[in-house]
Amino acid sequence: MASTEYGRRLIPQILDSLAATEPDRIIYSVATSSDISHGFQHVTARAFAKAVDKTAWWLHTQVGPTTSMQTVGYIGPHDLRHILLTYACAKAGCTALFLSPKNSTEGALAVLKAANCNAWVKPGEQPCLPLVEDFLEQRPMKLLNIPETGELLDAEKTEPYPYNKTFDEAIQDPFCLLHTSGSTGLPKPIAWSHGLIGTMDAVRLLPPTEGDDGLAPWTQDWRDGDRIYSSFPMSHGAGIIMNILLPSLFGLHCIMGPAGVIPNLNLIESLVDHGRIDIWSMVPSLVDELGETPDILAKFKSSKFICASGGPVTPVSASKVNEVIRVLNLTGTTEGLFIGNLVVDREDWLYFAFHPFSGFEFKEVEPGVYEHWVHRNENWPLFQGIFHTFPDQQSINLKDLYVKHPTKPNLWAFKGRNDDIVVLSNGYKISPLDTEALITTHPAINGCLMIGTGKPQAGLLIELKDPSSGNDELFDSIWSTVEKANSLSLHKNQLQRDYITFAEPEKPFVRTDKGTVKRHATLGLYADYIERFYSSRLEDLGEQIWVDTSSVDSIENAVRHIFGSSLPAVHDFSSDTDLFSLGLDSLLVFRVIKSIRAATGLQDRLSPRHLYANPTLERFSAAIAQLVADAKKAAGAASDEPVDDTVAKMRRLINKHKARVSPKVNPFDLMNPNIYVGMNFFFPLREGISFEQAFSTLQEGLRRTMELVPELEGKVMRCSEQEIGYKKGDVRITLPPLPSTATPDWHRPDPEGPRQLKFKDLSLVLPSFEEMRAAGFVSSLFKDEVVLDAPWFPPMPADVLIAQANFVKGGCILATNFHHACVDGMGAITALRVWAESCKYVQGDMSATCSWLDPESLNRSLPHILYEQEGYARPAHEVDPAVWGFLGFPNPAELENGNGVKTEIPPTSRGLSPPEVLVNGNGTSKAETPPTRPPLPPVPAFPRKFDWPPIPPADGRHMKSTTFLITPENVEKLKQEVLADPEAKGAITSVNDIVQAFFWRAALKARYRVAKEQRGETFAPDDMSILELAIDARPYFSSLLPSSFIGSVLVTNRPTMPVEELCGPDTSVGRIAYLIREAAKHITPSLVHDAFTLLQSIPDYSMLTNACMGLSGMHVMLTNMILFQTSEISFGDGFFGNGGSPEAMRVQMDRFNTAFRLLVIHPMRKDGGVELLLGTLPEEFEMLTQDEEFIKYASFMG
Repeated sequence: MASTEYGRRLIPQILDSLAATEPDRIIYSVATSSDISHGFQHVTARAFAKAVDKTAWWLHTQVGPTTSMQTVGYIGPHDLRHILLTYACAKAGCTALFLSPKNSTEGALAVLKAANCNAWVKPGEQPCLPLVEDFLEQRPMKLLNIPETGELLDAEKTEPYPYNKTFDEAIQDPFCLLHTSGSTGLPKPIAWSHGLIGTMDAVRLLPPTEGDDGLAPWTQDWRDGDRIYSSFPMSHGAGIIMNILLPSLFGLHCIMGPAGVIPNLNLIESLVDHGRIDIWSMVPSLVDELGETPDILAKFKSSKFICASGGPVTPVSASKVNEVIRVLNLTGTTEGLFIGNLVVDREDWLYFAFHPFSGFEFKEVEPGVYEHWVHRNENWPLFQGIFHTFPDQQSINLKDLYVKHPTKPNLWAFKGRNDDIVVLSNGYKISPLDTEALITTHPAINGCLMIGTGKPQAGLLIELKDPSSGNDELFDSIWSTVEKANSLSLHKNQLQRDYITFAEPEKPFVRTDKGTVKRHATLGLYADYIERFYSSRLEDLGEQIWVDTSSVDSIENAVRHIFGSSLPAVHDFSSDTDLFSLGLDSLLVFRVIKSIRAATGLQDRLSPRHLYANPTLERFSAAIAQLVADAKKAAGAASDEPVDDTVAKMRRLINKHKARVSPKVNPFDLMNPNIYVGMNFFFPLREGISFEQAFSTLQEGLRRTMELVPELEGKVMRCSEQEIGYKKGDVRITLPPLPSTATPDWHRPDPEGPRQLKFKDLSLVLPSFEEMRAAGFVSSLFKDEVVLDAPWFPPMPADVLIAQANFVKGGCILATNFHHACVDGMGAITALRVWAESCKYVQGDMSATCSWLDPESLNRSLPHILYEQEGYARPAHEVDPAVWGFLGFPNPAELENGNGVKTEIPPTSRGLSPPEVLVNGNGTSKAETPPTRPPLPPVPAFPRKFDWPPIPPADGRHMKSTTFLITPENVEKLKQEVLADPEAKGAITSVNDIVQAFFWRAALKARYRVAKEQRGETFAPDDMSILELAIDARPYFSSLLPSSFIGSVLVTNRPTMPVEELCGPDTSVGRIAYLIREAAKHITPSLVHDAFTLLQSIPDYSMLTNACMGLSGMHVMLTNMILFQTSEISFGDGFFGNGGSPEAMRVQMDRFNTAFRLLVIHPMRKDGGVELLLGTLPEEFEMLTQDEEFIKYASFMG
């Protein structure tokens, strides 16, 4: 598309063009539930365009043909109908008006009248909201029942609804109508014309010019195919921008949360876990909450940025967010949208910068405070949207106040409003004037000011005529007046009793000569006082409230009382009533959570997400009871009894003995062979620390770790054939008993430390730590056996853990081996986290108690218990046989057929519940009961090898570890190439998918060329390459399975591609990445549970096999650790540098090089680079380094 068209495109025509050129491109994905692991309903461009046409024809028949624009009002669930209705209205000669459900009846009527709205659309499946019923009584309108989303998407037979206007013809037509907040009076409708929207499209045309300080427009990193999620409702301008305008103008893939779920941190966490979001658009209060929830915040590292708009964020909290993911702070207006915003340096995130074409001027109105103005210039049609809304104006006072950056004169930070509006941190805007005027009528009040800009709750600062007259009786009298003012305000209950404070006698309000209060001067005088006041509200909440936490009923009674002070209606409804239906909103959520935190002592254990996830008194009280119980367990007491109580001591002793019961591993564990998972961690030593000092800390930390995770002290052994229920291959973990008092020195720890950890001084053998760092810690620096000499396939019984601390000049290499039948990769990392935190504890950090480690993390029976309890259990013969393709064991029936070739699966045997429904051009298929899912792929055929350890090659050859680096610049180049690749179908935006595809292709091409060019081999069209991907199934198994579960919960995904296609010159990385992404869709809760069913049915667990076994063939396993960050593990900074975190982690590869084809993607480097590790034979290495596609992006490290 020619750049000259930007700014002159019409959104309905962009959609129609996309539907014609890329019909299968997914443009909207709607979550099917608040648990995002359940998947999305995907909507393609063609399906969406058809649905728009169907909605337009429906509107045409309801409203009828018209020569003038008809306004159509709507309030509805947060689903696709907002978007369909907007497009349909634009096509059908109407304008969609999105009314805020938070309006008062008076405010709504004012908007409807000003917009000349005579048609009201309501969701056909829902009754009218009370607000709608109220204004329909006073303003009769034609009532239209819009069909449900599924019916509108079922539109394959719909004829196109024509829309043939040119941009010049449509420039003044309204695309949609919103309205002002009503903060300065009654709300007023604002039309967003096609001309105004065109300025959003034209941002990318802003040229570099003098005065822009070299900063780029805010859209510089919004890429075609990026996945975007917005927490804003559609009645808010940001909701329309992020869900409709930008997805259309910038080719974004819009992710929508489930209808009926208010955006909250629980939903955000689920989205970040499963939604692969690139761009987030959040209300400021959600950004603030994220900054105070580090465990969730850490998951945002893979996203590009968070777009914060709609109000001011809290600098301290948002700064924490910005350290993990860039905060893109944007400012705009409903009337002009975003005008000229530039991207500032990351450390300046709180400030705004504007392109000179914006026409902005900042006029100093008091020392250091500037008022924001905009002046029309010759560039206004493309870059000054506000003049499309106000075509007769030449200059406009935006009434926002800013302060300058102390050293960068063109950077501006928001300070407040010059029209007295209070803008809360959740984006709510409150006009204080009427409220202040009414309250000031109280005879004891000399003046008052509403406060709270940038805070989650509005407050009131009162100046008494007689400061000495304050008493409870007077306060009650004033509160009655405040309640009256609340009842007449747009936002009910906007002032809370606990958020009223009084002016200090020695600091009278600053006034004009006429006696009028000078707002900004007075707020400046009281700035410190206001900050202290808000701090005290957060600290003192709950001091006079006590919650009896002895039972759920007592908690519920207290919680109802706390809610009642802010939400009186709660007293009139049952405990299973949805609190949000009673008027609970984000303002009250903040207040209630703070109160209950203080009253229960839960503090940060309780957060708003617990209330959003449990929106009834009954469920919320039960959640609090569970948190209280968890807190008591973490503190070492299971009840309110004193810690030295005999019963409490006995309980603790019983739990200790229970933890020493030797558990039998579960079927998931048996998916892993009798091998050690080996990892090397590279730590810098602090200057002056001896090797012995550091080793002693590791010893003491491991000793404590084994108290918390006794299995790490155990051994793996074969089960006895005499055991009831024995199957061949069964394994048990045997644990040492607790020391007995009958044993001499039973209370003294082994002076040699845990036998599982050894010391080795390699300072005269290996390079220094600095030299290793300079070499990139490549795996070829030394043989793995140098840092830990242990059998890969250990004779049983075998230690669960063996480790060796290897010291070199300036550093330590901690080499660890975890028995794979006991832990998978996630389990090993969890165990290491416990060890790391225990080392911090023994160094004096008393907060390092591993309180995050769920007690059930060590329960090997938990998967089976949950499987039975949650209703997933069923006979193995009912399971789709294709599920065997995701396991490490063959179908027993397959073995009976011989040759390792899978029997044909009858199509009727396939049909399980899907997490996702793809809506394509053929319409949608509604889920049946039970629902059906697309067929699983056939079980891939490969030679079954059951020898453990695998038989080495007859020629005795083995591979050599080889590491390559894709620099950050080349990662971005590779990503852009895939984004532009039509074979990626717009679905591939993740670097993760792209690097996996790139690596698979490159590694196999090298082997393919050796096979063809040097050995003369040929490949038939049906000769396949299997990519084995171990998938952590914890998130799919159960919400009750702790993420810290230390056992193994893995399934194996096996995407396949013909060898000739995979290695062919015409096959793109995008095509392969798309194949991998499509294969990932098969990993669902139902598949994981069916896998567990089949695993339990296996008669012989010794028949474990993988396609990657052996050095011949064209199959490979890929271990992907790109998202793991070594900074997540800290052993404390008393002895180690880098904050106690390893600078690098490396998989022990030498063992695999003898018998397995393995690819490893190491954790992404701090600079964004990606390291690839694989074993190669010399001739394969030569082919790899001659591969132009590969060396274009990857360079050899060593």
